[in-house]
Amino acid sequence: MKKTIVLAAILLLGTGLRVDNAWEGRAPVYDATAYARIAANLERGEGFTLGAEATQPASNYSPGLPLLAAGLYGLSGGVHERFARVALALIGALSILFAYLIGRRLAGPWAGLIGAAAVAIYPALLEYQGMLMSEPLAAALLSGAVLAMLWADDADRAARWLLPGLLLGALALTRPEYLAISLPIAVVVFARRGRQRWRPGLAQAAIVLLGLALVVAPWTIRNAVALDRFVPVSTGGGQVLFAGSYMPSGGDPERVGEEVLARHPELRAQLPARPRLEQILAALAARRYPHLATDAALARMGRERLWDDVSERPLEYLGFLADKLWLIWGHGPRDVMREPGWALFHWALLALGLVGLAALAWRRRWEALLLGTVLLSATAIGALLVASPRRALVAIPLLAALAGAGGVWLSPGTRRRTSA
Repeated sequence: MKKTIVLAAILLLGTGLRVDNAWEGRAPVYDATAYARIAANLERGEGFTLGAEATQPASNYSPGLPLLAAGLYGLSGGVHERFARVALALIGALSILFAYLIGRRLAGPWAGLIGAAAVAIYPALLEYQGMLMSEPLAAALLSGAVLAMLWADDADRAARWLLPGLLLGALALTRPEYLAISLPIAVVVFARRGRQRWRPGLAQAAIVLLGLALVVAPWTIRNAVALDRFVPVSTGGGQVLFAGSYMPSGGDPERVGEEVLARHPELRAQLPARPRLEQILAALAARRYPHLATDAALARMGRERLWDDVSERPLEYLGFLADKLWLIWGHGPRDVMREPGWALFHWALLALGLVGLAALAWRRRWEALLLGTVLLSATAIGALLVASPRRALVAIPLLAALAGAGGVWLSPGTRRRTSA
């Protein structure tokens, strides 16, 4: 009973903090402004567009959040961003409950409560609920998909694996990198039973991928018609590959634009006084490969640069990767996460999460393979593309559940009470 009361208090606290941030609102970052503009244009019947004044095509943005916000606008009878933010805050609060349920499965209710409390107060998640950003929604979808897989594993019924597939599809529409990450997740589902039961594992993995395809395919078909080419979720992959592989930036995406201009000053003549990164890279792509679309040109340039760096300067490239890994996991996004207290909180969460993952692996539990695959795949995507703590933010509920498990396993007294 006491644990139930504590959980209820944590859920109320986390939901209240999210709704408060959503109601009051925060000054939107550039991506939040773009998402809001696309959603408003959808509600007005103008299509998936940023408008004529945009510095990049709307197709560079993932469609999940704008489509959901536009649907919420339809329910509210107009472009009411505050209503959409509050609704998204309530969805985001589900990640608190999901962290609890995953942590409880891993190491008992105390682990779940620790994980839920960490997610409830994690400042960056709260601040992003104050604007239209995809990370809190994606965090709820990812933790929900993982929880659905854990529940599906409890019963030998293949149909249960459709739900995690549908959630992974919604996640891919919200954060396109999870379209790629879903493939190793499906491999884990297939391999978890070993050689003796590979047939049911194969069927279950196929159902997961089917659920994903059911959600993503309509948007892919729409892209084939609207863009006249195969684009599973969004364009912009070439831009993030080039920016993420640009070694002169030291792995910091904020420095890519100035470093490109320092090496190609001739581009300034065709750019505005204060150009954005996408404008700089578009000008560079047009100069290098004028016969290709911007995204295709940047993708080719990114692959060329990546191959040259790996083959000609492998040690320097390894140092570059180390810098990017620090950018991803060294601190949370938003300035608040650089404050000493919250930075320590983030590092403690990371350390305890690694302890929890190691303890699961030592016990040879398949949850370790599943959670480890998600975290490692997300990290690898960030290391290959643009490194940003926003990528790690999506996995914070999973990390928090692991941290709860790590805290329990480091405390013998807590472990005895959990098993009692």
